[in-house]
Amino acid sequence: METSQFAIDLRRRVREARQALSEAEDDEDFYAVGIRAGELKSLMRMAVENGVDLEDLRDSEHHRSAEA
Repeated sequence: METSQFAIDLRRRVREARQALSEAEDDEDFYAVGIRAGELKSLMRMAVENGVDLEDLRDSEHHRSAEA
């Protein structure tokens, strides 16, 4: 697993963007949903382009969804 500071920061930003998107959806703030979805898409693209594996974040998101 990539452990550079860039990868660590990018994973943190992805987690934060997912949380912000979830909050915007919960608030039914459709403008914010669009902004946060675009931010998340951009971060995911950046991860792919730089070879940063986000698989561990997907696993934790699925686990969290299953608990809800």
